[in-house]
Amino acid sequence: MHRKHLLAAAALALPALMPLTGCQPQGEIDRYRTQYRTAQDQILDLQARLSDKDRQIDILRGTRNPNLEMQSQLSDAQASRDELNAEITRLRDLLDRAGTTPIPVELADELEKLAQANPDLMSYDSATGAIQFRSDVTFALGKADVRSAAVPSINKLANVLNAPVAAEYEVRVAGHTDNVPMKNALNRQQYGDNWGLSTARAVSVMKAFAAAGIPETRMSVAGYGEYRPVEPNGSKGSATNRRVEIYLVPLPAALGGPAAPVDAPAPAETAPAAGESDVSELIDITPIPEVAK
Repeated sequence: MHRKHLLAAAALALPALMPLTGCQPQGEIDRYRTQYRTAQDQILDLQARLSDKDRQIDILRGTRNPNLEMQSQLSDAQASRDELNAEITRLRDLLDRAGTTPIPVELADELEKLAQANPDLMSYDSATGAIQFRSDVTFALGKADVRSAAVPSINKLANVLNAPVAAEYEVRVAGHTDNVPMKNALNRQQYGDNWGLSTARAVSVMKAFAAAGIPETRMSVAGYGEYRPVEPNGSKGSATNRRVEIYLVPLPAALGGPAAPVDAPAPAETAPAAGESDVSELIDITPIPEVAK
């Protein structure tokens, strides 16, 4: 298939990966996991094609005295590589927008109870299934080391996340700050800026989880600095924006997640019309056609 059809075909493959929120029936959760894993698998497939295209470009560039046909092949290969890169970016953005996965009722109940028992340190968003630690309580000002007073609650959360009902979810730790620049020279030297501080705090929480027994293969970290506020920053920033969030997302099957259900509905042959997408539908898992070489 000509490369101009790549993006259209890929778009049909993922018409509507939409987040389900809160507690959902197990069937809805299983369908969401299938959607999420399929998007991850397609990213891996596109990355493999991208590597092949890069090798082809390297060979063509290394050819001495290339003729017009080779120059045309090089131009086509470079255009295909750009399209593959764009599609990988689109799928990754799609996964980011999908946010967290719906979680089983028993897991949501345990997270809610833990947050209610530790209201000064953490909160739980039942709409998204996300856990949030307040940075002003979890860390010293401008620092990324977890306070000793916060460790017991982090350990209790780790126990919940290590329960069998949570074993099929990746623990994604994301750090955030407000927009107040660092003033301490030692902190600037250690973390660089708010982005570095937010990442270091996420890593510290991840390491605390690891020390409490959560396998490192189940975790990932991210730092967003001041760039994803949840409320406007004032002259002194915002305590609400200074936070560490823990998201639960479906774990890839290769890392211990469940295999796709064998009785899953057949994939749709065409993308739905605008406005017709529903969170309960499965994405079309028709393989993306090969890019012309």
